[in-house]
Amino acid sequence: MSVASYGPVTAVREDRGRFGALRERRVLVYWPHGFGDWVHLGVLAPLLEPSNRYAVTRFGDDCVSLMQGSPHMFPLRSGVRANGDGALLGPAHLGLRLKECNGNLVTLQLPEPLHGEVTGFAPDTLLWTDYPETEGRTAYPFHTKARNAARLLVSAERLAALDLSQPLPCALDFTPPAKTQRLIDERLAPFAPPGTRIAAISRRGVTAARKSWGDGSEAREFARGFAQDWRFISMDDEDLGERGAGFRALFGDLDEPFGHVMRAFAQRLDLFVGVPAGPLHFVLARGGVPTVGVWAAHHPDWYDEPNPLAIHVVGKYVRDRKFDRRVATTTKPPALQHRLVYLDATAVGAEPVADAARALIG
Repeated sequence: MSVASYGPVTAVREDRGRFGALRERRVLVYWPHGFGDWVHLGVLAPLLEPSNRYAVTRFGDDCVSLMQGSPHMFPLRSGVRANGDGALLGPAHLGLRLKECNGNLVTLQLPEPLHGEVTGFAPDTLLWTDYPETEGRTAYPFHTKARNAARLLVSAERLAALDLSQPLPCALDFTPPAKTQRLIDERLAPFAPPGTRIAAISRRGVTAARKSWGDGSEAREFARGFAQDWRFISMDDEDLGERGAGFRALFGDLDEPFGHVMRAFAQRLDLFVGVPAGPLHFVLARGGVPTVGVWAAHHPDWYDEPNPLAIHVVGKYVRDRKFDRRVATTTKPPALQHRLVYLDATAVGAEPVADAARALIG
């Protein structure tokens, strides 16, 4: 694999206010973070300085595909579908180290097709932020992970002119490509014929096992409690009973990036149940789908904007650790409050999740 140089460009990160002061720049945003963080980027992007132009990339076109159609950031393909750091193609992380992004001029090392796409955009600046976790320790209006990033990346003058007291929309284009929608519908038709409804369950925490919803038995019990006209799809490819199927079993062999597949899949959902991982953040940001969040170890106030079709079921561990007493929760105005159900049990059972789901779907 050939690697070519591009540069020099000015490389910055989120600290010291350097990025918020930039004007009339062509900015390449390097965002080597997970699917849910790319959803959050759809909330952050419209807040950035509008005199700059932005492109965004990572090694992982499953994520980059989420930015297709974005009016704020142009996606640049790496040619690598799964997430990684690029080390299999050349120097990791474009040949940079995060600590080098302190206002210095740097030269990027880019394999094809990324080199061609970056050259076509012609950036003069690169932003790489580690997108720091807040864990509830930043107060309103910067209480979520994305809002906190805005505090670090957007000038104080621009922030003062924005209305942060209302839910911030996600500027991703959630319309699926027609080809992808046709492929998804073809796969779903035998499993969920007309007259049936589809629920997706995302049980496993990707970045931390403690986020997971039990051991799988709760999800199976949840599915058994619904009427026969429901079908259940496990985002984790787990057994959900005779009316269940696995997401990868249905769609895994499609030659489509995950961002496109999720757009089309969400079009067909009647219910989503999930822990704080990429699929939950995606469905919450999209809207339009009744959604139950299952929170065993984190608090929804740290991550997502409120959604009127969502109820979040929160296990006792969260309150035992006083996560609900951190400033991200205690300083929020009513317009930004989630619908929360706090449990007296540490384990989140099937019944409270089913109760929340039925409250949403009637």
